[in-house]
Amino acid sequence: MSYQHLKDRSYYEEMYDRHTVERCRWHEDPRPLSDEEKDAREGLTSGQIQWARDLASDWLLFQLVGDRWLQRDKSIDESMERDRQRDAMLARAQKPLMRCPKCSRVMECVYTHINFDIDNSKREWVEFFIACKTCKESKTVHENGQEIPDRPSLCIKCNKTVESSTKKKGSKEYFVDTCKHCGHVEETMSVLDREKKDPTPEEIEKFEYDKKRFCLSSAQGERYKLWVDGMKRMGEEKKEQEANTEYYDKLADVKKINIAGLEKLLKAAIKKTDYVDLHISMQPPDRRIILNFSVRDTQEKRQEYDSRKTLEKIIEKVLEDKNWSLMSEGVSYRLGFLSGRIRGYESEQDLQELTKSRMKKNGKHVKVTNSKSRKYASMLRDDIVL
Repeated sequence: MSYQHLKDRSYYEEMYDRHTVERCRWHEDPRPLSDEEKDAREGLTSGQIQWARDLASDWLLFQLVGDRWLQRDKSIDESMERDRQRDAMLARAQKPLMRCPKCSRVMECVYTHINFDIDNSKREWVEFFIACKTCKESKTVHENGQEIPDRPSLCIKCNKTVESSTKKKGSKEYFVDTCKHCGHVEETMSVLDREKKDPTPEEIEKFEYDKKRFCLSSAQGERYKLWVDGMKRMGEEKKEQEANTEYYDKLADVKKINIAGLEKLLKAAIKKTDYVDLHISMQPPDRRIILNFSVRDTQEKRQEYDSRKTLEKIIEKVLEDKNWSLMSEGVSYRLGFLSGRIRGYESEQDLQELTKSRMKKNGKHVKVTNSKSRKYASMLRDDIVL
């Protein structure tokens, strides 16, 4: 005879849900404030301390409920696989041939079961309880025939060996330990009989109510998963922003101006260095916004190189914190007539590209990710439980 470990999946689902409800109920149970909590919150009233404590408890409960849903299928699969392997281990086990020490008859296997190490539950082995029904001899052995010594029961009063027996009280079975040294008698109801207690209608109703609160539906669970993923990305974004503080500061400082504002700034800047007749025209509409510009250098003695470089520095100085930049080809020169192109940056992605380009020009390479996690992660929590 041996115990059948593997059961229908519904059994494991019910056990997992019951465990979830028990754990969540424990978190909800009210507890008085400890002296340490009161001392640590000087200046706050008991009501304020309790409010903060309840808020933290609600947050922990929210995460516990969601994490239990995330782990549910995997945990159930692992439990079923563990029991499947135990049954396979029992099926492979070979009962050792043992003879009765009194009559030499082959002892019968009464019961086969799996035992495990308390310190390492993954280490399991098969044990056989064999007996000679004629001589009433019995022993527990390993598959290789090695005998497993019995662990004597000790009296809780004097720690001496006790005699064990069973008795019935009504329909329930009790284990009785009687100490011959001090006379103490200890009666313990069978675990099976304790588990036979049927829940009351009130307990069933309360369990079903709590199960709806603590055991998420598939839709609620998927929303919680989205929330977890969003929070994880937000954490990654925070680390990234801390590592790229300079980049985000520069991005935030970019001033967005339109074409009219740009023209006004350029006219005022070039006039101080003897450039005049600024003309701006826009190229045919495209994904990019590009302006053609031209000016005239009024300094007769200024040579081509100096004229170009001076104008480039003026324009770059004006645009250094704006949403415009001088195109990479720079400024062209023909007999005191200078021209070039300026690109405008409009969208958030364009401004990020511009900021990266400026930092790269200064020898600083930036790696950032574009995530929308903040936009939706905070919207999901209230739609999940409880």
